[in-house]
Amino acid sequence: MQLTLHLTNRCNLNCSYCFVDHGNESMTREIAFAAVRLGMQGVKTSGLLFYGGEPLLERQLIYDTVEYSQSLRKKTGHNFYYKMTTNGMLLDGEFLDFAKIHNLTIGFSHDGPSQDDCRLTKDGQPTFAHLQDKIPLLLKYQPYAIGMSVTDPSTVHKAADMMRFLHDSGFKYLHISHNYDRKAPWTPEVLEILRGEYAKMAEMYIEWTKAEEKFYLSPIDAKVLSHLKGEKYNLDRIRMSMNQPSVDTDGSLYYSSRYLGEEAFKIGDVFAGVNEEKRAHILKYAYIPPENCRDCAILNRCNYAYDSLVCASQADTSAALLEYTADVNPVQCAHEQLLTPLADYAAETLYNADSALFIQKHYNELYPIMSLVEDISARR
Repeated sequence: MQLTLHLTNRCNLNCSYCFVDHGNESMTREIAFAAVRLGMQGVKTSGLLFYGGEPLLERQLIYDTVEYSQSLRKKTGHNFYYKMTTNGMLLDGEFLDFAKIHNLTIGFSHDGPSQDDCRLTKDGQPTFAHLQDKIPLLLKYQPYAIGMSVTDPSTVHKAADMMRFLHDSGFKYLHISHNYDRKAPWTPEVLEILRGEYAKMAEMYIEWTKAEEKFYLSPIDAKVLSHLKGEKYNLDRIRMSMNQPSVDTDGSLYYSSRYLGEEAFKIGDVFAGVNEEKRAHILKYAYIPPENCRDCAILNRCNYAYDSLVCASQADTSAALLEYTADVNPVQCAHEQLLTPLADYAAETLYNADSALFIQKHYNELYPIMSLVEDISARR
């Protein structure tokens, strides 16, 4: 089991698109340690993802939780792996030394050329310059750290430049997501801009692959994977979601991070454990796409047609009476329809060009291991 620990809802930034309800709540050591013990049940390996708010505001709690889990590993032989997502403002050598010792993988949120448009401090100060030295420091310790960017309608015209910034800064894993808040003004004109940005990313993908660069560009690579896996793509994603519950600051367990704080999707707490009946009840509906999606040509490749649930009745939150309906945000739907053919264009171009790197990357199951060994040898 992988647990997402929402250590705090406090943050040192005030990002314009943030969905977290910022306050002063933070997780206690008692709750964090109980979450560690819960994650060990029934498995030999478990993961802990430290999330916020800004998790480095609870740096000591991260230290304590990792050290506690390692004490249990010595007693039981249980293995742990660790991840964290951070805005990078508080990253320093001390924490990166700790992360290196314990193999804690870091996801670094940075919007590149849009950083000072949306990601400001609490008092409205820009952050791009402050983070300039953090990126090479992070990549010195973690060459495979994940670079993560977010767009909204006001910055979508810079989406491709965000990915190029992360790439040129040295990140090999490039991820981009969008502010899909239903109140955000994603007009047809803005979506057309997004199409153009995805077209640029497709060309970047072709360019970098032909140059035999090793990288992962999430929009394109995920869609290539969806083509190769077919119906299995979303089944695997749902199974992963089922095994990645989130722990709120008060110890409540939720079906996934997407539903944090929604009572209908609460499936227990770290002390009482998971209510398996309720989780299974929710999961049953996760496999049913919305009626208006069922004839869609990209249904099995869509990241949102499955497992996008809303509670149809919250009058009684017992497992027996809850009903759910799948509800795909129209903007998410448009995003999938824009992206998929452009990802297919990039993949077809490289496949027809007999790109050895592309074929190895997507058709050789041993590629990740071979690539890592090759990179380690090259650094020696």
